[in-house]
Amino acid sequence: MVFDENNQLPLNYFKIFNLGLGFMVVSMIWAAYNAYMPIFLGNFTKSNTLIGFVMSWDNIANLFILPVFGALSDNTRTSIGRRMPYILIGMPVAGILYAMLPLQTKLWALLIVDLMFNIVVASYRTPLVALMPDIVEEQHRSKANGVINFMGGLGALIIFFIGSQLYKLNKAYPFFLSGILSIIVPVILFLTIKEPKSFVIEERKEKQSIIKALITVVRDEDRAPFYTLLSIFMMIAGFAAVETFFTRYCKIALGIDESVSSFTMGFYALAFLIFALPAGFIASKIGKRKTMMIGAFGQAILFLIFMVIKDFRIIQILMPFAGIFNALFTINSYPLVVSYTSSEKIGTYTGLYYFFSSLAAIVTPSTFGAIMDYIGVNKLFLGASISVFISFVFLWLIGKRGEKPEIL
Repeated sequence: MVFDENNQLPLNYFKIFNLGLGFMVVSMIWAAYNAYMPIFLGNFTKSNTLIGFVMSWDNIANLFILPVFGALSDNTRTSIGRRMPYILIGMPVAGILYAMLPLQTKLWALLIVDLMFNIVVASYRTPLVALMPDIVEEQHRSKANGVINFMGGLGALIIFFIGSQLYKLNKAYPFFLSGILSIIVPVILFLTIKEPKSFVIEERKEKQSIIKALITVVRDEDRAPFYTLLSIFMMIAGFAAVETFFTRYCKIALGIDESVSSFTMGFYALAFLIFALPAGFIASKIGKRKTMMIGAFGQAILFLIFMVIKDFRIIQILMPFAGIFNALFTINSYPLVVSYTSSEKIGTYTGLYYFFSSLAAIVTPSTFGAIMDYIGVNKLFLGASISVFISFVFLWLIGKRGEKPEIL
C-alpha cells in the first residue's frame, strides 16, 4: 500500500499486530539469551572476563552489522520487497542457530555457533524494524511503535514466566520455543504484510550508504536529525547505567539484597509495558518531540530523587514512574528519527538509530563504573540524571524544526 499526504489512512492494527509478532520473537530470543547464555558459558569456563566478552558480541554486532544491513535493505529491489528477503532468510536461520546453543558440549563449538547466531540475527533486525515506517504513515508511527514495543514486552514476559518453567524441564526448551517461532513468524509476516509497490521493481535512484548518511547528518545545517540521535545516545546511556548498576548500588549504598532490588526493576518493566500504547497516543496528540521531552525531563528529576532517598520503599513506589517516563521517550524516539528522511532511506536511518543506541550501550558500563569507583557509588544517579538532562536539552534545541506542523 502506498500512502500520500492527501490520502491519510487509519492505522491498520491487524498488520501492526502481525509485525509485532516479529518483535515478540526477537524479545523472547534476547530475554532467554541474556538469562541463560552466561550459565551455558559458565559450564565450560570460570573466566568472567571471557563470559562478559562473549555477552558483548550482540552489542558489537548491533554497532557494525545493523547499520550495514539497514542500508543494504534500502538498496534491495526484489519482487517481494526490500525488507522481506532478509526477514525470510535471516530469521529462520538465526532461529535454528539459536536452538543449537544449549546443545553444544564443547566451548569452542558453543562460541562458533554463538558467533554465527549473532551475525545472522543482526542481518534481519534492521530490515524488520524498518518495515514498520514502510507500511505506516508518519502520523501513526508512534502508535504503531507503541503496539510493537508492547508485543516485545509481552515476549519478554513469556520467557520470564513460561520459558523459566520450560527451562526447569529441559534447558533447551526455551531456545526451541523461540527457534520454532523464528521459522513460523516470517511466513505469517510474508502472507499478511505487503511492502509498498513503489519499491518492488523500481530502479535504484541512489545507492544508500550508512557512512554517507552519518556524514550528511553530522554536516547538515538542519541540526534536528543529529541532535535527536545525540539525545537518544544520552538517554540510553543514562538509563542503561541505572539498569546495569541498580542492584549493586542498592546492595552497597542501601544494604538491599540483590533479589529484592532485581524484583523492584520488574515494576519498571511492567510500567513500561503498560504505558507503551498510551505513549504512542500521547505523541499523536502533542507531537513526538514534546512527548520525548516530557519523558527525559521527568526521568532526570526522578533520578535526582533516587540519589537523595535512603528509604528503599520509596524507590519501590517511584520505580513504575521510571518505566512510564522511559516509555514516553523510547516509544517515540525511532519514529522521530525516520521522520527526518524519505522512504528510500528509512533502512539507513534505522541503522543510524541503532548505531547511536548500541554505542551508548557499549560505553555506558565502563564509563559509569569508573564514576562509581573514583567519585562514589552514590553518584550513579547524579551521573545518570545529568546524562538524561543533556538528552532533554538536545531535544529542546531542536525546537519545532524536528516535527511537521500536522503532528506538533
